[in-house]
Amino acid sequence: MARYLLPDARLRSPTAVRGKSDLRDENVYSAILVNGGASGSQRMFTVPQGQAIPRLGTGGTVPTHASTHSETTTNLTKAGELGSAIGDAAVRALGVTYEAAQYTASSGALGVYGCGQIEAAELNNKTYLEFKIAGKRQIIGNIFMFPSMGGVYGSVSTTGNAATVATVANGATPGGRKLKIPVQVARTDVVEAIFGVASGAGLTFTGSTQFSLIWCSLSALVKGDVR
Repeated sequence: MARYLLPDARLRSPTAVRGKSDLRDENVYSAILVNGGASGSQRMFTVPQGQAIPRLGTGGTVPTHASTHSETTTNLTKAGELGSAIGDAAVRALGVTYEAAQYTASSGALGVYGCGQIEAAELNNKTYLEFKIAGKRQIIGNIFMFPSMGGVYGSVSTTGNAATVATVANGATPGGRKLKIPVQVARTDVVEAIFGVASGAGLTFTGSTQFSLIWCSLSALVKGDVR
């Protein structure tokens, strides 16, 4: 008989059915906004839906779609915690996804947001991710150690100058970093993914106002309340 490694859900909502839980395969995710010249570090999972997306870098006008957290950038409704809306989780994989850049068909010019080859190389060369639960480090490494969960990948042929430009992703094979031992996250644990730039360095993007969302996605088995 299969057994699941999940936190003990004793702190359940009083409106839930007592002694009953349901299991589901779920995505738990959060994003930050990064632009050229960014340095230092920023935390993911600390801001819920409806609030401003945390940003690393200054200057420029933030793209409308990347200004406020919605279902496209996080599914947390409680700051820093999974809460009763999600439940208790066992994280099986962790991945970092870059926002894909768009290209102008007539010229091959990079769009005003998203990652092209320069941005992806900068991120892979200069950034890291540290994943913490309740203040304790669970795993840390360069961004390329946590390949994307998915996203755009391949190449685009432009019409005006017959050029071919590459779309990029964090890793050629999506699916995230598989964890041999699932990381247990109780619904009241503080969840943090710290995205940081190498000490003393800054990100050199196509321009200082080139923006990109960076997602941290957790593939998890979730035990939620029955209502």
